[in-house]
Amino acid sequence: MNIGKDNNVLVLTAGMLILAIYYSVFSRFFPNDSGCLGHDYSFYLPALLDGFFWFNLNGLWKIPWFTPSFCGGSLNYLNVSNGYYTVPQFLTFVTDPVAAVRITFVMFAGLGFWGFYLLLRRAFFFSRPISFFCSVCFLFNGFFVHRMIIGHLCYINLVLFPLIAFFLLRPIPDTTHKARCWRLIFDCILSGLLFSIMIQAGFGSFMIPGIILILLIGLIHGLLNGRQWVFWCRLAGAGFAGALFCSSKLVGICFVLNSFPRSDYSLPGAKGIFCAIWLVFKSLFISPAVDLDRMEALVNVQWAFERHEWEYDVTFVPLLLILFGLGSVLWRINFSNLTSIDWKRWLQGSAITVLLMIPIAVNTYSPDWNECLKTVPLIKNSSNLIRWFIVYIPFVILMTALAVEKTPWLKKHQLIVMFLGIIAVICLKGFENRDFYQRQTYNPNEIVSSYYEVKEGLWTPKIEDVGVYLNNDGQAIKPLYRNDLLIHGMSQIFCYEPLFGYRLENFPMKGLHLGSVMEENQGVLNIKNPACYVWPQANNCSPGDHFTIDQKYDANAFVNFRPYSFNVPITQKIADWINGLALIAALIFLVFYSIGTTWIWYRRRKSG
Repeated sequence: MNIGKDNNVLVLTAGMLILAIYYSVFSRFFPNDSGCLGHDYSFYLPALLDGFFWFNLNGLWKIPWFTPSFCGGSLNYLNVSNGYYTVPQFLTFVTDPVAAVRITFVMFAGLGFWGFYLLLRRAFFFSRPISFFCSVCFLFNGFFVHRMIIGHLCYINLVLFPLIAFFLLRPIPDTTHKARCWRLIFDCILSGLLFSIMIQAGFGSFMIPGIILILLIGLIHGLLNGRQWVFWCRLAGAGFAGALFCSSKLVGICFVLNSFPRSDYSLPGAKGIFCAIWLVFKSLFISPAVDLDRMEALVNVQWAFERHEWEYDVTFVPLLLILFGLGSVLWRINFSNLTSIDWKRWLQGSAITVLLMIPIAVNTYSPDWNECLKTVPLIKNSSNLIRWFIVYIPFVILMTALAVEKTPWLKKHQLIVMFLGIIAVICLKGFENRDFYQRQTYNPNEIVSSYYEVKEGLWTPKIEDVGVYLNNDGQAIKPLYRNDLLIHGMSQIFCYEPLFGYRLENFPMKGLHLGSVMEENQGVLNIKNPACYVWPQANNCSPGDHFTIDQKYDANAFVNFRPYSFNVPITQKIADWINGLALIAALIFLVFYSIGTTWIWYRRRKSG
C-alpha cells in the first residue's frame, strides 16, 4: 500500500469538502437575498460588459486601449483600477458577468487554499494536518471574501501571494546543474506571470505591501531552513520577468499618473503607534469588523470607512494557538543561549521586525510624517493605507503553524487540535452576522440582459449619446447604477471612475454635454479623445480634449467599439514590443519545459 499516495488523496478530498462548505456559506452573496451585489460591482460589472462588447466585435487580439462607454470616453486597458486582461473579463467571453464573478470567486478561493497548503507543506515542510488547518484559516480570512462580496475584484489577488511564495521557496531537485537551472527559470517565469496578472487586474497600488509580504515569508523561511540565496535569486528573476510581462501597462499607467496623479486625498492614520497596533489587533482577531471605536481612533479622515474596509480577521483561533505556543517556548527557553545565535539570524530577525512595523508606521498619523508620506510614489496616490493590514494575514497564519510545530503538546495532539480548530473557524465565519452585505443594492439584471442580447446578435453595441439618469422632476441624478447607462447606448457624463476622483473632482469636463456624441460645436465633437489622457504631447492635445471635426472618422470608429488611430511615444512602443516578445518567449519556454519534464517522468516510470 502506498500510504503517502493515500494520504494525498485524503487531503485532496478533504480540501474539496472545505471548498464546498466555503462556497455554500458565501455563494448567497453572489447575488444576495435581494438579488443584488455589493456596491462596487456598479463599477466592475459595466466594465466587464464593456470589455465583452469589444471582444464580441474585435476578437481577442485587438487591445482595447480606450472605451466610449463611460465619462464621454475613458480608459480601458490602461485603467489604473481595472484591466481587460483579467480572469473575470476572460470568463465573460463565455458566460455572463455575474456568472463570471461567481466562477472567479470559486477559482481564486481554490488557488488561495491550495497555494497556502503547498507553501507550508512543500516549502516549509510542516505536517499535513498543520498545513491543512492553516490553509483553512487563510481561505476564511476576512479580506478576500468580503472584498469579493463588495465588488473589489482587483484586491482578490491577495490569494496569489502564497502560490508565488511557494514557487520562490520550494526546494530545487538534487539533479544535474542544468536541470536545476531550468527549474529556477521555470519558477521565475511562473512567479512573474502571477505578478503580471495582479498588475493587469489593478493590484498595482498594493504591490508595496505585497512585496513586504513576500519578503516576510522568505525571511522566516530563511530563519528556519537557511540557504537564502535561492530565494533572493528567484525573487529578482520573478520581479524582472513580471515587469517584462506587463511592461506595456506599467509604462502606460506611468503616463496616466502624470496627467492624473490623484495625490490630493488626505491619508488618515491612528492617533498614535499603540493605537495603530490596537487597530491591527482588532481587525485581525475581532469580528464583526466595524465599531465606532475604530473610526474614532483615526484622524485626518476624509472618507468614512464602511465595514468592508476593516475586514481582515482570521478569527481568534490562531491567536489562542500562538499564545499557547509562545507560553510553551518561553517556559522552555534558555535565555543564556540567545547570545550564541549567529549574526545572520539576528539580522534576519531584525529585518522581519522592521517589515512588520511598516504597515503600522504608515497608518500612524502626525502632520510631518503625513507630509512625508504624501511624497512617496504609490502611497501618495492612495486615499487610505489601512489596506496594508493584508501583510499580517499570511504572517499570523504562518506563526500559527510554527506555534503548533514548536509546541510538544500541540504537535503530539495535532490531529485533534487541528480538527477542532477547523470546526471552530468554519463555525465562527459561517455564522457571522453579515446583514451589511445583505443590504447591498446594486442590481445586475440589466447588465446580464444586455450581455445576452449582444451575444445572441439582437443588438450591436454603439455609443450614440452622452447621457445621464434623471429623476421624476427631470433633474440629473447620480444613482449607484449610473455606469449602467452603456446598455442604452449612452456614455454616462457623471461616471463612476476613481481615476477622476470619487466625486469627479479631477474630471476635465471641458465642453462635454448631454446630446449626440457626433454633435459639432466650435470645431470639436461631443466625445473625448482618451489618447489625450495618456499621451497628450504625442497627440498634440491636452487631457480631456475632444475629437475634432477632422477626426470624425476616428471618432465614429471609437463609439462603435472599433480601433482608431492615435499616436504613442517611442517609450510606449518599446514597452509594447517587449511585453509581447516576453510573453511569447515565456510561452515557448513553458511548453518545451513541460514536454521535457513529462518525457523524463515517463522514462523514469517506464524504467522503474
